[in-house]
Amino acid sequence: MTRIQIKNEISKVLDQVPENLLIDILDFLKEVNSDNSVETNLTSNFRKILSEDNELLQKLAQ
Repeated sequence: MTRIQIKNEISKVLDQVPENLLIDILDFLKEVNSDNSVETNLTSNFRKILSEDNELLQKLAQ
């Protein structure tokens, strides 16, 4: 998947996320962007959360 495709997919998902969660996601992305030393760890943890709580996140998005 190309960078543009990934951004498009992210955008589609974000369009369905409630506003209060968008703020948390934005804060997370800013934190990852500002501190590359913890990026790998944060990304790994974020991926784990998303995979474990996917059903919950889908319900929240509705």
